[in-house]
Amino acid sequence: MVTEKKEELRITDKEEQLKIIGMHCATCVMSVSKSLKSVSGVKDAEVNLATGSAKVILSGNVRLKELVKAVRKAGYDVATEKFTIKLNVNPEEMPKIKRKFENVKGVVDVKSNLGLGIVSVEYNPESTTPGEILKEAGVKWEIINEQRSERSILYKDFYDLLKRLVIGITFTPLTYLFPFFLGILLSIPIQFYSGLRFHKGAYRALKNRTTNMDVLVSLASNILWFSGIFLHSTFYADASLLITFILVGKTLEAYIKAKMSSEIRIEPYKATLKDGRVVNSNELKVGDIVIVRTGERIPADGIIESGEGEVNEAIITGEQKPVLKRKGDNVLAGGILVNGYLEIYVTRNWDRSYIIQVIESVRGAYNARVSIQNLVDKVSSVFVPIVITLSALTFLVWKFVLGYNLYSSLFFSVAVLAAACPCALGLASPMAMLVSVRRALKRGIIIRDGSILEEIRNVNVAVLDKTGTVTEGEYVIVSKKEFINGALDLAAIAESRSIHPIAKAFHKMNMKDGKVEQFEEFPGRGIYARINGNDVIVGSKDFVKSNCDWNVEDEGDILVCINGRAGGIVNIRDKLRDDAKRVINYMKERGIMVIIATGDSSNYADEIGKELGIEVRKGLTPDNKAELVKELRENGNKVIFIGDGINDAIAMREADVGIAISSGTDLAKSAGKVVINSLGDVIGLFEQAKLGVRKIKENLAWAFGYNTVIIPIAAGLFYPTIYLPPEYAALAMGFSSVIVSLWSLVPI
Repeated sequence: MVTEKKEELRITDKEEQLKIIGMHCATCVMSVSKSLKSVSGVKDAEVNLATGSAKVILSGNVRLKELVKAVRKAGYDVATEKFTIKLNVNPEEMPKIKRKFENVKGVVDVKSNLGLGIVSVEYNPESTTPGEILKEAGVKWEIINEQRSERSILYKDFYDLLKRLVIGITFTPLTYLFPFFLGILLSIPIQFYSGLRFHKGAYRALKNRTTNMDVLVSLASNILWFSGIFLHSTFYADASLLITFILVGKTLEAYIKAKMSSEIRIEPYKATLKDGRVVNSNELKVGDIVIVRTGERIPADGIIESGEGEVNEAIITGEQKPVLKRKGDNVLAGGILVNGYLEIYVTRNWDRSYIIQVIESVRGAYNARVSIQNLVDKVSSVFVPIVITLSALTFLVWKFVLGYNLYSSLFFSVAVLAAACPCALGLASPMAMLVSVRRALKRGIIIRDGSILEEIRNVNVAVLDKTGTVTEGEYVIVSKKEFINGALDLAAIAESRSIHPIAKAFHKMNMKDGKVEQFEEFPGRGIYARINGNDVIVGSKDFVKSNCDWNVEDEGDILVCINGRAGGIVNIRDKLRDDAKRVINYMKERGIMVIIATGDSSNYADEIGKELGIEVRKGLTPDNKAELVKELRENGNKVIFIGDGINDAIAMREADVGIAISSGTDLAKSAGKVVINSLGDVIGLFEQAKLGVRKIKENLAWAFGYNTVIIPIAAGLFYPTIYLPPEYAALAMGFSSVIVSLWSLVPI
């Protein structure tokens, strides 16, 4: 029997996704990140302003409640939802049941009423659902209510800003039209309702010994409003206009962010069961049979049990051309049956369907950071204190150096506070990242880690698997020879247990009946089986010869050994992918050295390398491929590995960027930071990375440039030729972050 060293299991850290409420700028991001990292057991926390999300890496036994508490203590909130259930249990059982719920992943807090048997569960909708919690807790229950609306979370901030903006637009013109005392009364709803979120945000920041955009807005509006009262001027009306103008920009920004975030969301489809019942796709179970007619969406991942039709899978692959599907073919939720009729056997629940895995992966990619973000964080940490200092200096210069009156000195001082914008700095990188990941997804490229947009630009070596990556993975047997009668029949029976592309070539042979008593597969090398009392080894030359007394001169691509003796040889061929030459030439033009690393030890591997004009390393096991990547990196190279996300998982983890060719089945098992549908998507990935990084730099250039130019103008450096009243300075500030958001959307 053949033995082989197994790969060691790797223990990974746990991960938790949170939806953060109340962040406006880069300082907010730093405050939330700091609060999460302060919790014992938190290894790292990545907070994204554009999506309002946080990815927390946990290395210890940390309760979700502790994370939520830390965020709320910092003055922000976490989007959680609740459901209430009635349990038919005795009061003495309730404490134990409460502990069950508290230990379920995704549960934040549990409150119970012993007398009534009622349990209220607060949970994180980003990581679980009421159904999963109840299933894991394993109790009999009756739901009283369920509060779960992803749309309400995404648009909550927008609707809140919109209400405050409506008040501002309604009352601000009146503050200028009516006399002094009535004007002040009309400005109160704007100052203390529309502007309340800024005042509360400023208080929260100062309480936590930090500063943010809210501090600037609150300080500017309060100085104007109270100065207007004491100086008997229209500053109170200017304060109202300042808040209203800021709300215009903030409301637009919130809408853009909510709109983009909500687009990466899939609601369950309607599904028609074979018995005629219509249910939501998230109610389907493995083993259900669903009927799909022309024009309908496929509601679940499954296998066609009967019927045939053309399916448009553009939502998954980005390819608009329909694909003919027949009995036995796999189909994925989200595809549209262009014509035909299908009866589909459901193989996977909705929450584990391929399309949901894609959505979860893409959301995770938003939290990635690029290296330039470190500079932004440093600037953001001192930005507001510097602006406040500049505002104070502006007042002192105009009042005591230039000798202007109090009104003029306050005019320029407050304009500095109102004009400066830390929000644009905070949004520059995450907004461009969000748009880039979404745009790649529409092309069928699934980016699971947004940081690769920066990493891939520095790559100088590409290592590619051969079978199924450079070639189509559809092997055919072109010649064969037996040394022992029936050897190839036994080989075919043994290979029937394998799903490797080479094994599929044997599947096409007319197999005889045989009992497989034992089977073991050695990735990248071959297989061993015991069939009808015979020891059968099939695989590469090195593998077979090291485990067999090979006593013949003839050699083929695949060797067959029966009971320790040479049994036969097989020669196989695989077709080169249509886009292989184009992709490899593209990488060569970028100065990238391309290497094929394959387990195939045949002469055909050399022929492929010669045709493509690249180096070939053949006869490699998965571990050998990983060692090759490691060696290349130790020599100072930046390496991408492109191949099978499952069989080549070790090499992908070793590479700077792992790119998996999708099998269209289980994304969670793929090790690639990027998942593509075809080799040709590699070009699209490089192009999207180039555009994404450029957008980040352009956004940052705008954010830094805006503040560099606007602050001197607001301070009156060019007065009287050019100057900026506080209310219009606020309008400029509000739109600076809107411009960052909109520019991220422009595909040039």
